Amino acid sequence: MEFCKNKLKLKIELINDFDLRKQAKDLGVKIWQTPSFLFIIFGVAATIIMAATYFISKNYENPAVLVISECLVVVVIFVLEMLVTRFVEQMTRLNRMKSEFVSIASHQLRTPLSAIKWETELMLKKFKKGLNKKQVKNIENIYAINQRMIHLVNDLLNVARIDQNRLILKKQKFDFVEMVKEVVAEIIPKAKPRNIKIDINAKKEVPFVLGDAEKIRLVMDNLLDNAVKYTNSGGKIKISIFKSGNFLIFEIRDNGVGIPEEQTGRVFEKFFRSDNASKYQTDGTGLGLYIAKNIVEQLGGEIWFQSIENVGSVFSFSLPISRL
Repeated sequence: MEFCKNKLKLKIELINDFDLRKQAKDLGVKIWQTPSFLFIIFGVAATIIMAATYFISKNYENPAVLVISECLVVVVIFVLEMLVTRFVEQMTRLNRMKSEFVSIASHQLRTPLSAIKWETELMLKKFKKGLNKKQVKNIENIYAINQRMIHLVNDLLNVARIDQNRLILKKQKFDFVEMVKEVVAEIIPKAKPRNIKIDINAKKEVPFVLGDAEKIRLVMDNLLDNAVKYTNSGGKIKISIFKSGNFLIFEIRDNGVGIPEEQTGRVFEKFFRSDNASKYQTDGTGLGLYIAKNIVEQLGGEIWFQSIENVGSVFSFSLPISRL
């Protein structure tokens, strides 16, 4: 059974690798500029060259002809290699420019968004009594939308830092279980109106972990927020924390919509959102799991998942236990 699943997964990956239209759309280039197309051309050219070399060596005994044919082979391979190298360099340069632009634009957006946040908080806390219900509702909506924009900007900044290898992570010991309880307490107001129950199962005397507390909190936020968003009303979310060797494992299980099997290989890609996610009209950027994976792995842990469509998902990650 497991062999059949792996075989099917490999087959899907191979099909996706040679889906030129999809690859061109993802990279924003023409079909003939995609890596797979260049790979196919390179393969065809190599086959033709080998056949031609065999034909020439079989039918011509003149050494000069063989030398010329070998020189032509080298020239053709060199030209093809130059085309591939130039394409890779161009894509790398464009990707770097994109990351730099996103980083600069995000930094510039943070200041006005922070100002809006402070002003709306001030109005809701100190001047709420002088406002009517409609005005209060409008200000609350502005505050909520602004918070989503701040979350988006922070995600874009984190992605830019990851892409540029500039994501700075601190390594310090902290109380993992206490952090989980804090994150759950913050998400409860979002889960309660939909009657979603969240349980925490932690073993006694769970050791402290070693990592960047702020960034790990972000990982938890992303995983728990996804679980709440994609779990139907009246559903259950179970969080388990346990030790495994020199690592502490965080596991979050839901009975939500799950992920289609053919898309499981793309879960940790940038901007990925499964097809069934659009049915629930949930907001999201598709960056959370990409960021979570990079943070966990840079801290020496691993992140993985299991998911069945219309049954639910289990996302887990590990972190080194502090020896300090």
